[in-house]
Amino acid sequence: MIRVLLAGLSFDKVELHVAAALRRAGVQLFAINTPGTRAISWCQEHDIPFVTHEFRNRFDRAAIRLYRALHAEHSFDIIHALSNRALSTALWATRRLPAPPKIVGYRGTMGHLHPLDPASRLSYLSPRVDRIICVSHAVQTYLQGLRIPAERLAVIWKGHDPAWYTPAPRAALAECGIPPEATVAAFVGNIRPVKGVNVLLEAFRAIPPTEPFHLLLFGEVRDRSIRRQIGRHPHIHFIGYRPDAAALAGACDIAVMPSIEREGLPKAILESMAQGVPPIVTDVGGMPELVEHNHSGLVVPSRDAPALRAALLDLLHNPDRRRAMGQAARERIAGPFHVRHTAEKTLALYHTLTTPSP
Repeated sequence: MIRVLLAGLSFDKVELHVAAALRRAGVQLFAINTPGTRAISWCQEHDIPFVTHEFRNRFDRAAIRLYRALHAEHSFDIIHALSNRALSTALWATRRLPAPPKIVGYRGTMGHLHPLDPASRLSYLSPRVDRIICVSHAVQTYLQGLRIPAERLAVIWKGHDPAWYTPAPRAALAECGIPPEATVAAFVGNIRPVKGVNVLLEAFRAIPPTEPFHLLLFGEVRDRSIRRQIGRHPHIHFIGYRPDAAALAGACDIAVMPSIEREGLPKAILESMAQGVPPIVTDVGGMPELVEHNHSGLVVPSRDAPALRAALLDLLHNPDRRRAMGQAARERIAGPFHVRHTAEKTLALYHTLTTPSP
C-alpha cells in the first residue's frame, strides 16, 4: 500500500475529488488541510485522516516541524505538495533524512520562476523534487525551458465532471441587467492585465450597439485601466466577485478567456464547457489543448482585438453553430478532461515513483 502525505488540501474541487478517488483505490492518504476550508469536512466524509495547518511562507518552521513529526509516525512513501509553500517546506523538512520520501509538486501556471531566484531554486528548480505535475503541456514546455529534465515532469490535466454543475436559470441573468432576448458572453476571473480583458473590451466595443449582445465580467477588478472603464458601455456589466459565478456563467451563451500570457488551464473555461457553454479562448498556454478550434470552441490569437471581435460575432450570429460547439465542449469535459483521468494518472504516477527500478 502506498503511503502519501497530501499537503495543502483546501477547497479546490478537483483536488478533493482526486483525493477521494485515490483513497478508494487503496492509497493510504494523510492530509494537511488548510484551516476553514471544505477539505476538513471532505476528509471526514471520505475517511482520510488529517491535521490542519496554514502554510504561512516558504520557510514556515511550524510546517517543517509538522512534516517531520508526521513522517516519523507514518513513514510516507510520497509527499505530494499542492502549493508553492507546501513544496518548499517539504523540501526543507526532508533534508538529510536517511530515507526521504519522494517529493511531488504541482505547477498550474507559467512564469515567476528563474534559475537565479533563490525561491525558485528552493522549490520547483530543486533537483530533490522527484516529479512536477504540470497542468498542461504548455506548462511542461515552460519548465523544460528552465532545464528541468523531462523525466521529472508529468502532464496531468486537471479534469472536471459535468455532473458537478447546474447552470443557473436564464432568468437569473436579469438581476445583472441582461434583457431576456439578449445573447450573453461571460468572462470569469480576477481582472488582471495578464487576462487580456482590455483586449476583450476593445473587441466588444467595436460591435454595433444595435446588436442584442451583452458582456458579463465576473471577478475582482485588479487592473486600474479597466477600473476606469466601468460603466462606460450599456452592454458591458462588471459584476464583481460572485460565489455563484460558475452557475451564472453556465446560463450564458458564450464563455470567453482573452488571456495574453501565463495561462495554464483556466478553471473558468473548464466549468463553462462542462455546462455546455462554447468557449472563445486565445492561443495562450494550455488553452489550445483544451479547446479544439472550430469544434468545441474557437481559438484566436492573443492581443488581437479584431480576431476576437470576429469570433464573438461568429457565435452571436450562428446560434446553431453555437449550440453544436457547446455540446462538443461538454463532451470534451466528459471525455479526455474528466476528473477520473486525473485520478488515474495521479495513481499511476505514485506507482511509478514507488516501484523499484529493475
